[in-house]
Amino acid sequence: MRKITISLVLLVSTGVLSQNISSKKKLREKRPSYINIAVGKGYSRFVDFATSPLVYSGVQNYISLSYNKVDKKRETEYGFSYSFGNHKNNFNKQEAISKVYIVSPYYSQLYQLNKFNTEKLNIKVGGLLNATGNFRVNESLGNNGVGLEVIPTLFGSIKASKLFLSRRREKDKKLAFRLNVGIINNSFRNGYVYSGQAFILNKPILESVFDDYQFKVFSGFRMNTALDFTMPLKNKNKIKFSYIWEAYKTGGEVDTFQAAHHTVKFTLLFNTNNQ
Repeated sequence: MRKITISLVLLVSTGVLSQNISSKKKLREKRPSYINIAVGKGYSRFVDFATSPLVYSGVQNYISLSYNKVDKKRETEYGFSYSFGNHKNNFNKQEAISKVYIVSPYYSQLYQLNKFNTEKLNIKVGGLLNATGNFRVNESLGNNGVGLEVIPTLFGSIKASKLFLSRRREKDKKLAFRLNVGIINNSFRNGYVYSGQAFILNKPILESVFDDYQFKVFSGFRMNTALDFTMPLKNKNKIKFSYIWEAYKTGGEVDTFQAAHHTVKFTLLFNTNNQ
């Protein structure tokens, strides 16, 4: 009798577990998913104290590609952005130009805070992992004319979404604001004034490029915000208008890199599961 009871308990437990796994799988499958293609324009300023105290500013072109799955309970997104443009500085009636290229792969997870949510207001918290790579070419700086650094950051995130309900729910519009604050700020970079000697010593190309680079952990500051307005289309796709602001500073005493970016972008969201 004891063996029969244990067997029944195991069968029931296995059935409940399989049902839970199956229900979670169905929820994931039902969660709307989108491929996002974005274009935009931005204005940015930066200063690299390792090479010059002069501030460079300019207009940048912006594109991004990402994939996300989102519903009221959870939001997942991963992709990358790319921006490029010329930044200028005028000092003593002399103009210097820095060609700037920025690539940022990222991964984000957000989860609903049940306590503070209503039918129209949805608040989610989570994290964002972003690894921004900056590449700059400035001929006026001579031997230090090429600047390269990687700035990987783990953010803590909070997002508040306001839903504007309509009679037909498929026409609901949404206004959202997201704040990301760097929790683990890192940088991989060198002091360009003290350029390494790998080129002179004929070392391998990768060793030459990253000669004298240092990886600094828990160093620096980074924060960004995003304001989005999303509108549905008749074919279950969506369009989104966004304003993004970001500022960051690498760690160090006198050789820091500082930048601020303002970007306005337009995104097409293509529904991949027709939900």
